[in-house]
Amino acid sequence: MPDLPDIKQRLRHVMKQRRSQIPEQSRRKQSREASLLAEQEVLDPLRRKLNRPLTVFIYASFRDEPDTSHLMKQCWMKGDHVIVPKVVGKGRLMLHELKEFSELLPGVWGIPEPAEHTDIWPETRWSQIDLIVVPGLAYDRTGGRIGFGGGFYDRFIRSLHLSEGRDTGTLIAALAFREQILTDCIPMEPHDFKVDLLFTASGTIYINESSERLCLQNPQTGN
Repeated sequence: MPDLPDIKQRLRHVMKQRRSQIPEQSRRKQSREASLLAEQEVLDPLRRKLNRPLTVFIYASFRDEPDTSHLMKQCWMKGDHVIVPKVVGKGRLMLHELKEFSELLPGVWGIPEPAEHTDIWPETRWSQIDLIVVPGLAYDRTGGRIGFGGGFYDRFIRSLHLSEGRDTGTLIAALAFREQILTDCIPMEPHDFKVDLLFTASGTIYINESSERLCLQNPQTGN
């Protein structure tokens, strides 16, 4: 029987193909609608609850990923801090504050990254982040996620002490196409983290933590 890393690698292959086959028009429409609903259902209520603008850590989308530019625009319009990652060293993310799209340049593997002149958001301020929007290939309804295998976000989340206990109040979300949300549970390893929210074109999916028990048996392989 294949071990868990092999199962996850096969799932990545399946989901890369599935995502690449989503028509461009559908990707644009789903990204826009999911972002608008995320603003209405989560970001705006959170601003009102905290009585201040938010600090949102969000990746700059690339190729056939859900388009995060709509969410970034909404955050800027509301006066939020928009924080974007830059890959540095061996598997480490450096955070920069982004104030406009022109500050993005092709970086590692061609992925848009903040230009050198942008302000670094230091590790001493990471605890100020209210919402993290992570990339990924697939998700399940218990918060399971599978990424690209680099471990960048696993290490980042772990550094925030969010893997266990999560007492900082920071929410972890993903912008997801409906084709990326699986009915079965994604196989998870101890270092993997789960998301709290899925922003979709049909509305926000709030993860029920009690459903985590359903994932202890039934790892899925892409069906």
